[in-house]
Amino acid sequence: MNSNLWYLLMIISILMAVLLFLNLPGYEDAADARQVGVFVGLWAPTFGILGVRSQLNENNR
Repeated sequence: MNSNLWYLLMIISILMAVLLFLNLPGYEDAADARQVGVFVGLWAPTFGILGVRSQLNENNR
């Protein structure tokens, strides 16, 4: 995968986490929305690390 796609996924996961934390999808319990938001927010560092790894591999070729 291209490094730019990993970075895009990182940004999307941050936006999803913020929307979930603000309970915009309309969960019945606000605590559930916050828990899902934290879970999705934890994806961002993973995607960022994968983006850096992919970018380093692209530069070595």
